[in-house]
This record gives sequence, structure tokens and C-alpha cells, in this order.
Amino acid sequence: MPAELKISEDNDGRRVDRVLRTLWPEVPLGAIMKALRTGEVRLDGKKTKGEARLEQGQILTVPWKETPRGKAEPSAPPSGGRPLETLYRDGYLWIVNKPAGLLTQPDVKGGDSLITRALCELGWSRDDYRPATVQRLDRNTSGAIIIALCGAAQRHLSELIRERKIRKIYRAVVKGLTEAEGRIDIPLLKERSENIVRPDAGGDAALTLYRRIAAAGRSSVVEAELVTGRPHQARAHFAAIGHPIVGDVKYGGGGGAKRPLLHARTIIFPEDAELPAALRGAAVTAPLPADMKKYEGETL
Repeated sequence: MPAELKISEDNDGRRVDRVLRTLWPEVPLGAIMKALRTGEVRLDGKKTKGEARLEQGQILTVPWKETPRGKAEPSAPPSGGRPLETLYRDGYLWIVNKPAGLLTQPDVKGGDSLITRALCELGWSRDDYRPATVQRLDRNTSGAIIIALCGAAQRHLSELIRERKIRKIYRAVVKGLTEAEGRIDIPLLKERSENIVRPDAGGDAALTLYRRIAAAGRSSVVEAELVTGRPHQARAHFAAIGHPIVGDVKYGGGGGAKRPLLHARTIIFPEDAELPAALRGAAVTAPLPADMKKYEGETL
């Protein structure tokens, strides 16, 4: 029999296609889109489109038999998984300090990832909504990342990020002596076949602002604000100006570290009435990992 889902407050206002992809991740995207085109996905018994917005109390019917998989699996953290380091947490959101080497989302069913560990630590058992990150860090990038714990948070935080009202400040160690400060305004194009980003006039607009805060031997420690949030933005931008991130082999940073020395240092929230009072206008900072602390001693 087709599966049914009653729309909860957390999914109120979300697009049909995004809810389908979140709660039925094992169903291929092609199958989801085909079911929408053929009218097999129904809302309150009627055909619906992927871009339609859901309302609390509606009944969403899908043709596949599987029940929603919004709950955490496995029920315990993967072997060797450490508890997440909490920077801030309430009922609205959870900010954690992601370690380098950990995926944000699992790449295989039941695989280890930030969100897998978060769901396990939360003891998540609901199948109508699944907490989700509202930004993504590369596997080898460490630092502060936001997990929305309810639908209202996910929608509003995503909106604030799209409108560039949440500021993201990174710390990086790059090759060579940079200018004291700079502006990197270079469009970027992603080569999906190679999973690499390159400067291209036809690419997406991308803006990075930076200032040098230390000089360490033949390297510089920079504080960078990613005004836009393009994939690999900091890595591609610093490589483009001749200062690739130390340890970033893919973008010319070579050795000197076991991973690209890039850390999501601080998240700065706006004065916004919908945010928890403790976060309005506040900054949440993630401590530097051990492989970057050694560069602190020469801070300018």
C-alpha cells in the first residue's frame, strides 16, 4: 500500500520535493521526480507539484511502501564515533565544532557523519521531521556548523544565510606572505566530474574578504569572511591569488599538513527577533584544532 504522511508543524511551508528527498532518502531522485510528474504523489488526494508548499495537517501520499526514514539510524553512534563538541544548544538549533575528517552528511547508508552522530546523540525517533545542517563544510574542513532542530529553525536560518545576514568567518593558513588585507571577487565554476572549482567569468559570483593576522615562516595566517557560500570558495579563491591553503593538494597547497588548514572559526548572527534571545547579535566561536594552534604564537 502507498505510504502516507501527515504534515506536522515542522514541515509546514516546506516544498513537497524537499520533504520527499529528506524523509525518503533511499528512494532515487529520478523515481521521486517521475512520481510527481505522473501524479502518483498526492496531497489530500489530489495531484501536486514538487514546488508546492505544504500546510500543517495535510496528508501527503507516496507510491512507495517504505515508511519515512527521518529517524536516526543506527540507534547508537558508529564504532569509534566521539560525542560532538557543543558550542551552543537550545531547542531551536545546535552549533557544534566539527572535527576535520568527518563528513557533514553520510555518503553511504548508515555511514558515519556529523548528522548521523547528531541524530544518535539526540535519540531522534520521530519520522516526520529530521534535523538538518543549514550549511555544509567539506570533510577536511573543521569548525562551527549549525544544525536546525525544528522546521521553523531550518526555514528561517536558511533564509538568513541566503540573504547573507549570518556572517561566516574562517581561519586559514596559506602559502606565502599575503597583503595585509584584500578582497577576492572572482566568479567560480564547479567542475562536477572532477569535484573541483575554478575561476571562470561564466561562473557564480563569489566574494571573499580577508586580512592577514599572522606571519609564520613562509606562510600567512588569514581571517577570511566568505560573503557568498560557494563550494570550495576559500580554497579556490586563495589558490587563484597565488596563496593556496597549506595542505590543500587539490588546489596547489602541497604538503606541510595532513589536510587543508581551513577552519570555520566564527558564526555571527544578526539582530533578528525570530532567533533565540541569546543569539541575537551574538558571535559563536569554535576553538582552533591542534594542527592550527601552532600558528597562533606569531599572531600580529
